[in-house]
Amino acid sequence: MKLFAVRALSALALTTSVLASVPVLAHAEDQTLNIPVIRGGDTSMLSTVDPSGYVASVDPKENAGLLNYCVQNEYVPDYDDAFRTLQEYNKKTNAVSDGADGNMFYAIGSAGQIRVNNQTYTVAMATLPLRQKTCKAVLERAKAAL
Repeated sequence: MKLFAVRALSALALTTSVLASVPVLAHAEDQTLNIPVIRGGDTSMLSTVDPSGYVASVDPKENAGLLNYCVQNEYVPDYDDAFRTLQEYNKKTNAVSDGADGNMFYAIGSAGQIRVNNQTYTVAMATLPLRQKTCKAVLERAKAAL
């Protein structure tokens, strides 16, 4: 009898949680979202702002994160050379520390973002030639620091 009561309460809890979420989902479907639909190959939403000019003024750890972004997405001409540079630059700047604490500048750069003068530029939203130009500037700055 005790096992039956536990199972019945568990089933009741599950049913209650499912039913409690139904009105929220129904309400969410009622709202019209104005999110643009981007189809594969559509570049009309990409920015023509050139973020490469801001690379020299970012924190070295943010530059290390940007280099990580560039290497991961293969926006660099020589992947192996850029990866070796990334490893050496990370050591020099201590951008990736041991332990659980991460570095916010490195995380911002790894997300492909450049923060300068209270502005955020997203490298991923730039056209492909501008992404490659920015990554070239990031790689050159890292190599110059080594």
